[in-house]
Amino acid sequence: MNFYTIYPSEYIDRDFSFDLKGKQGIIVDYFKFDLSDKFLKNPRINLDYENIFSDRLNEILETDFYYASSGILLFSKRFFNEMKEILDDECDFYKCYVRNEDADIYAIYIKRKNNLLDEDDFIKKDLAIDEFFIARDTDKPYIYVVSQKFVDTINKFKLKMNFLEC
Repeated sequence: MNFYTIYPSEYIDRDFSFDLKGKQGIIVDYFKFDLSDKFLKNPRINLDYENIFSDRLNEILETDFYYASSGILLFSKRFFNEMKEILDDECDFYKCYVRNEDADIYAIYIKRKNNLLDEDDFIKKDLAIDEFFIARDTDKPYIYVVSQKFVDTINKFKLKMNFLEC
């Protein structure tokens, strides 16, 4: 079985990423390390970006996956609309803001956990798990993979993102 990570469309500047605005450490901890007992019910995930990208922001937002310097997975409203029900058992979605303004960006929290890594911290080649779309590692929850099923669904909906085989 092949597994992948996600990256933005090829024509988007690789130096661009959204940053969490202000001191939002509890948000990073929740998404990357699963400290859910300390997470807010309705968090305000406020994003920022470097001003040098201001004139290209609309072009960047035409894609469906965005880099975030914090490692949080960020997706477009198109992704949210197509995948919310499909990923309901595996992910929670949280609306984001950009510079304190409503934005059509959603952060996802991956609920499904598996032992994805071998003893050398590489994705296991013989990973035997039931059908899934996206999962994160049990011990290192900031490591995630998506399945071929996820890739096929993204391609079916013609969402703009790319995948790198693990």
